[in-house]
Amino acid sequence: MSSNATPNTPDSDSREGSRFIRARVRKFIQDLMKLDMHSKNPVDRDAAYTCSYRNIRLSVGAIGVLLPLAFIFGELATDGRIGLEGSISAYYHSSVQDMFVGALCIIGFMLVTYMSGEPKVLDFWVSLVGGIALLMVVIFPTNRSHKQFLDDPRPCGSSPRPLGCSALEQIFHEHPVAKVHALSAIIFILCLAIMSALFAISELIEDGQGDPGKVPIYRPGLLWLHLACALLIVAAGAWALFGGLLKANIGQVTPLYLGEVVSVFAFGISWGFAGLAATAPPRQPVQPPVTS
Repeated sequence: MSSNATPNTPDSDSREGSRFIRARVRKFIQDLMKLDMHSKNPVDRDAAYTCSYRNIRLSVGAIGVLLPLAFIFGELATDGRIGLEGSISAYYHSSVQDMFVGALCIIGFMLVTYMSGEPKVLDFWVSLVGGIALLMVVIFPTNRSHKQFLDDPRPCGSSPRPLGCSALEQIFHEHPVAKVHALSAIIFILCLAIMSALFAISELIEDGQGDPGKVPIYRPGLLWLHLACALLIVAAGAWALFGGLLKANIGQVTPLYLGEVVSVFAFGISWGFAGLAATAPPRQPVQPPVTS
């Protein structure tokens, strides 16, 4: 008894499998094309981009404000303890190293690209320098913690790599890298203060009205907020420097840690309010009542 059925071969099975995969891919692409991916603001695309820009700025401000708490509770979740490091930078050598690197890189790249569409304004250059300095803080870490040094007292550059030493510390050794880190941190803090001061200055407008001897203030509340944040950053940086020389610890809180936390917190507040003010929709003029 003969049969006309073609027996299955490896080649025929392969062709059937390829056809099935291609069919599934085409179906998936067709389903994607049916999705509504158009802008929710087709008439005013600027409104959509402004909303996205506002959300990004608020996210960065929130990271700056919440970062110290995130490190504390991050160590609690990973190590089961609540303890403060000697500085924010010291969290690089802790169990929340990934959080430290990720959060600071987000803020750094945001600062680098801030106002990139207007490269001639001072805000762009201050933000650019501050962002690069913050990325340098991440790339060039501070010295290892005292505990890590006790666990492995060999200097960075030894073979095999000592505990806690980064790749750059292995190449250039620990203390030179820490000096670059400290200089970058100082530049970053100074740029934060200058940016908050620039936010305050932006609230002054020359409209040619009123007393020519006075500069009118657009939003006095925001002006004083940004100015207070700028002064607070400067005061916190001074406390970190001189308080450290005097060893004026407050319990477990070192002057360096307190100064860094206050500086980052103040800038996060200033940055967030500046973003809200810059992207707020314009007020609609009040229309006079219609009288018949």
